[in-house]
Amino acid sequence: MCPQRLAEEIAALVKRGVSVEAVEAGGQCYVLQQDVTAPALWEKSACDILVAIPAAYDAGALDAFYLGLPYKFKGGTHPRVQGAIITVNGRQWQLVSWHYPDGKEWVRGQDDLGSHLTHCMGFFLNRGAINAY
Repeated sequence: MCPQRLAEEIAALVKRGVSVEAVEAGGQCYVLQQDVTAPALWEKSACDILVAIPAAYDAGALDAFYLGLPYKFKGGTHPRVQGAIITVNGRQWQLVSWHYPDGKEWVRGQDDLGSHLTHCMGFFLNRGAINAY
């Protein structure tokens, strides 16, 4: 079951027009964001991402995300899309190594799902993390 706090944050994002929803698979809660804008280096102009939500959210910090497969970056793969592959809702997703910079980690009470999704969008624009390509 997804945390109540998450449901409130999703409702606020949906109200602002963000295509986001909670999904559960194997006892794990995720947030699915569809149609994240991707620049010309990506084969598609928009990608879907999946964020694993800690059971203790929002006491547990958000970090990283999964990218919907298949995808292409510069005609091949992206060096940060190297993690585990999972299946959620009949689709495969691969873990992206996209973490917060040292000293600027996700902070409870300051950050939320919306700020994390913005951080994840930075991956497609090559900014906002310690491990950009």
